[in-house]
Amino acid sequence: MAFTDIIYKKDDGIAWVTINRPEVYNAIRGRTTDEMAHALKDAGGDHDVRAIVISGSGPNAFCSGRDQGEDRNSPEYSGSSEGMFMDLVKHVPKPVIAMVDGYAIGSGNILAYSCDFTVASSRSIFGQTGPRVGSPASGAGVGYLAHVVGQKRAREIWMLTQQYSAQQALDMGLANSVVPHERLMDETIRYCNLIKNNSPVILQLQKITFNESADYLEEIESPTARYAPDYSETDEAEERRLAFIERRPIDPAKNLPVRPTERQDALLK
Repeated sequence: MAFTDIIYKKDDGIAWVTINRPEVYNAIRGRTTDEMAHALKDAGGDHDVRAIVISGSGPNAFCSGRDQGEDRNSPEYSGSSEGMFMDLVKHVPKPVIAMVDGYAIGSGNILAYSCDFTVASSRSIFGQTGPRVGSPASGAGVGYLAHVVGQKRAREIWMLTQQYSAQQALDMGLANSVVPHERLMDETIRYCNLIKNNSPVILQLQKITFNESADYLEEIESPTARYAPDYSETDEAEERRLAFIERRPIDPAKNLPVRPTERQDALLK
């Protein structure tokens, strides 16, 4: 596969997967996730690879989320592996490290906290944007954060859409290690060397064990699919996307009314 959106290389037992769209702060599109899925499959099946590192190119971002400026009708935007690539990050039989330098926002933050380890530079920023920009994220990717930082912090991160410094991310458990920018590569390689010194089979079994504690989330259809399957086609979704691109306040008149589910409706009566 010819790569345009990522850089992929393997060296000394480490597979390096770098999102290479610095002009948009490494925002991802369908083509990006297709290429990442291909690289993760290759790394996962290579017996010489002991650790996988995911990073972003340029000095500004690890990944700033979904590219809101792309044409949603283009094959480059939609791709075919968005869900699969996140499954691969969590279930590929090798430890995966997010090497975060700069912004890890939206799906970039999901990517970082879905990896087995997150090593960040002190200039990194973490956060979610979904409720603000009209991205109807829900389901396993959202719920998994509660396993990482706890219910209260997870709800704060997702529902208030604030941004957090690297030190705050470390304190709440979003990051394993925070170092100055110039030490980030060395710190990531230190993690890789520790991994390479341990049994690959036992590490695989441990990763399976940790994942199984949250696997039930993946078996439940997301609330978006159950209760708002057409949200992305609504005026609210388009208004919030455009307001984000145009850097302007949203028009609250475009907000959809909240309609209680059957269970909520029964409780409200």
